[in-house]
Amino acid sequence: MIRRSLLTLLTGFATLLSLSAQTSVTSEDQLKSLIAVRQQRVDLLREEIQQADLRIESRLDAIMDTLKSVTDSTDSRTKATRMKEDTARELMKTIQYYDRKRAALREELRIPRLRLTAEEKRKMIAAFDTRIEKRIQQILALNQSMPSQNGYSRQGASNQSRRMASHDNLQRDAIIKQLEASLTRLERQASTLKVQLAATADPIQRKSLNEELAKTEALITQRRKQRVETLKPSGSGARSVTQNEAMDMDKILQGAIVDLKREFNLMFASYNALLNELSTLHTTEGHLPVKVAN
Repeated sequence: MIRRSLLTLLTGFATLLSLSAQTSVTSEDQLKSLIAVRQQRVDLLREEIQQADLRIESRLDAIMDTLKSVTDSTDSRTKATRMKEDTARELMKTIQYYDRKRAALREELRIPRLRLTAEEKRKMIAAFDTRIEKRIQQILALNQSMPSQNGYSRQGASNQSRRMASHDNLQRDAIIKQLEASLTRLERQASTLKVQLAATADPIQRKSLNEELAKTEALITQRRKQRVETLKPSGSGARSVTQNEAMDMDKILQGAIVDLKREFNLMFASYNALLNELSTLHTTEGHLPVKVAN
């Protein structure tokens, strides 16, 4: 439905461009019509992104609930643990991707290249912050669903215990590495914000920078707390799965990851299109004649 609507809008947009090309001067009415078409395009792209985001988050929540509810048995060896590790790695990749998009918007705030408002950029940055934080919480939840060292011992076989403990340690190291990278980025960002604060006397800009600095320092505190929590022994009340159950789960999980990657790529194709459409919309709005108040 949304794709068909976009096609209709693009057809209307092409017609307006054709009409504009037939006259030497674009009239105010034509500009307003063009702006209305572009605004509809922006609204539809936003809706498309929001719907894709909801689908992605819903599927990820279901995957997380399933993985947290199971643990390995002597029969499944380390199959469930490996699934959790694979999922955590994929979550880490999304964090890195969100972080790059966030950094690009931060740079846009400093050196604008697109005609986006500062408020639009900040809202997008906040949305990326929310997703990054959720992914970190999901990774930590996977780590917490791993059995503690005592839990391994109670499972019986010493070889099995060693294998699972080894995987748990690798998983914890990977999480700590990700948290350290995030902490380094946030600390660097806080330093940059402090330099920018010292360099400006503009009250509006100072207010914005102070708000961003406070938010960044709160995240630094949160990351340090998460790093400590990751080092604590974990525990699990999860259900042990058989080898056949684990293999079935893994097959379903791999299919879900492929679908999620496809959805993720489509969502960010729409996001990139949104940035360009918003920029073009504001550029077109800037061509409207300024009304002088009497």
